[in-house]
Amino acid sequence: MRRVAIVVLVAAAAAASPAAQRPTFRAGVDVVRIEASVMNGRSAVGGLKKENFAVTDSGVPQAIDSVSLDRMVFDTSESLLGPPFTALIAATDRLIDNLRPNEAVALITFSDQVRVAVPSTLDRAALRAALTGLTAAGATSINDAIVLSLLHRPPSATDARSVMIVFSDGRDTASWLGSSQALAAVRRSGMLVHVVELRPEAGATNFARELAKAGGGRVWSARSAGALRELFERVLDELRARYLITYYPSGVPAAFWHNVKVKLKNARGEVTARPGYYVGSQ
Repeated sequence: MRRVAIVVLVAAAAAASPAAQRPTFRAGVDVVRIEASVMNGRSAVGGLKKENFAVTDSGVPQAIDSVSLDRMVFDTSESLLGPPFTALIAATDRLIDNLRPNEAVALITFSDQVRVAVPSTLDRAALRAALTGLTAAGATSINDAIVLSLLHRPPSATDARSVMIVFSDGRDTASWLGSSQALAAVRRSGMLVHVVELRPEAGATNFARELAKAGGGRVWSARSAGALRELFERVLDELRARYLITYYPSGVPAAFWHNVKVKLKNARGEVTARPGYYVGSQ
């Protein structure tokens, strides 16, 4: 079966330092940055301060230093031919309409091959031209597309907070890489990852849930092509309400993987954040 999918990468200029993309520390001197979103039902929760958050690193409570209130990948396989593909293009075009002027976007498509359709750019016309030229064909290589997208971070990524939005119908049929390799790459990247799935069955696939968990994002499931536009707008609304939580790690071992938990204090909402970070080259 011929199929197609898409990945979109969005990088917004922010005051974060290069460490924002891969939180690490050495000898307890580097700051850790964890992005988190807070939702109350379908509404993003704004206006929270550092007093409203509690963070533990490897089980050890941390003193929060500050809290401040940000690539696309698309499936273009044949399984999306017809209305689903048309709806995907329309939803993506709507997302582009709602981006801020300083938000650069890269567009990567994947079917049986992964292709960088548009490198990171602020040129909305180039993005729309690429969307217009997309066709649904081939098998789906979502694992390969995710890893390639991470390798194609825009040059500005060291000065920006980057987001990957992955769209697919959830079935990988052609990747060289396994799902465990894709998930490991996301965990180490520091990239925030959201997943939008189109599938007739209720609920998300296991891989989508694991991918979003590894990237500190959410899974958004649509059971019909007509729901895609609304879902993409909800994703964008949540991205606008991300909090950047910073702290200097204290009392934790400076090695390997660090589990990070973020909870709310004196506020209502559901927190979604990256599950942790690697130290050094691990």
